[in-house]
Amino acid sequence: MLWLCISLPLLPLEALRTDIGDAATVVTATERSARWVICCNPAAERAYLKPAMNYTVALAVCPQVIPIDRKPQAEQAALERLAAWAYQFSSSVILNEISADLRQARSAALWLEIGASLKLFGGLRNLLEDLEQQLISMQYSYRLGIGPTLEGAALLARAGIRIATTTPHALYLRIRSLPISKLTLDPDTTLQLHTAGVRTVGLLLELPRDAVAKRFGPKTANLLYRLMGEAADPRSAYRLPDRYAAQFDFGFDISSTETLLFPLSRMLREFAGYLRARDTAVQRFKLVFSHRQQPPTELLIGMSLAERNAERFLTLVRERLERTELPAPTCMLELSATEFSSPTALQPDLLKSELEHTEDLTHTIDRIAARLGEDQVHGLQAVADHRPEASWSTAQFNSKQSAAVFPDRPLWLLPEPKPLQMTATPRIVSGPERIESGWWDSGEVQRDYFVVNAGDGSQWWVFQDLRDRNWYLHGFWS
Repeated sequence: MLWLCISLPLLPLEALRTDIGDAATVVTATERSARWVICCNPAAERAYLKPAMNYTVALAVCPQVIPIDRKPQAEQAALERLAAWAYQFSSSVILNEISADLRQARSAALWLEIGASLKLFGGLRNLLEDLEQQLISMQYSYRLGIGPTLEGAALLARAGIRIATTTPHALYLRIRSLPISKLTLDPDTTLQLHTAGVRTVGLLLELPRDAVAKRFGPKTANLLYRLMGEAADPRSAYRLPDRYAAQFDFGFDISSTETLLFPLSRMLREFAGYLRARDTAVQRFKLVFSHRQQPPTELLIGMSLAERNAERFLTLVRERLERTELPAPTCMLELSATEFSSPTALQPDLLKSELEHTEDLTHTIDRIAARLGEDQVHGLQAVADHRPEASWSTAQFNSKQSAAVFPDRPLWLLPEPKPLQMTATPRIVSGPERIESGWWDSGEVQRDYFVVNAGDGSQWWVFQDLRDRNWYLHGFWS
């Protein structure tokens, strides 16, 4: 097996916000009546702040620093969203538990078994390019490691070694010179090893396992066994849910609609990854904006065709948000979908591009509906009636609806026929077309329709009422 580990050292911060800007920002947590820095954004690191620093010291070094309280639940929710997204690259995804221990706060990671996926993606390079491009678009900070074991891949990721390592022997050669601080050992055990003069992973691996278990505990020996593939690593795989429900708890209020687009973009890209993993699509999904003092605001996003394109999702959500006034700042986002359908495969061939044009048309219609409201945009459907004014009705737009067979009709039909004074015989282009109908509903008509040329070069659709022999204008041809 070949495992890809995605290490997420800044997840405590990125689980709460996506727009890591220029302001120095740190995530903090309290332990033993002291407040500690858990992780920093790049601006905070440039201000000489670092993890494990006392917050009082950090405040003295950088008085303008912005603190955010750590939320392990938000980190776990973000990791689960990423696990659902990662299923598009592998059928076996494992995520670690978010530790409440402050010293393990930066150890969030998930693993993908990619050995069975290499052929599908056309090789390791293509798989990694696709995966990294999506991680970057979702604005996650990450490190990758590839190894034959879960612990080995995680160690390579933490050490920043991106070379694919496929065998335990090759893994040993890569990691033997690494400091033992890169292992997920208990800090007290790490200190004991340093005191004993064991400061590299290679030296630790050379010690007899029984002696390591006796002196430093069975947990340390078990870690080494799993690191080198000498013992099973019984971690349960993540199960892809049948229904999608994700939330983004900010931990603070967001009042700007433009600022909301950052977490929305990430959530929609994660949602699109989930849809690709299940090889399915959606025609509608729901967004819920939670407020502290007001009822939540719900937006139902609907589409004409089943979609799984994150960019199109974001375009529709942006259009809806522009015409939606949120009653209060937003503290949490929720995205859910319960109904799925097969994705619409619209692929243009070499000679014609009708299907591609249909896809563009439906996306344009969806954008118009999102901007004006779904009740303001509709399609037309035929009605079994020969009378022109009664032969159609409004309907939900459907780009895949087959065109009905009709005789030629003008696009511009007057609401009511307009009487004409015929002083001369018009120049008839076509006709007559006789329509006699409506005797069953008190709307009986008896008409002979003609297409005639007007004096300005346009064409009119006129008829003569066979009951009173008067002429009427009913429509115009383009």
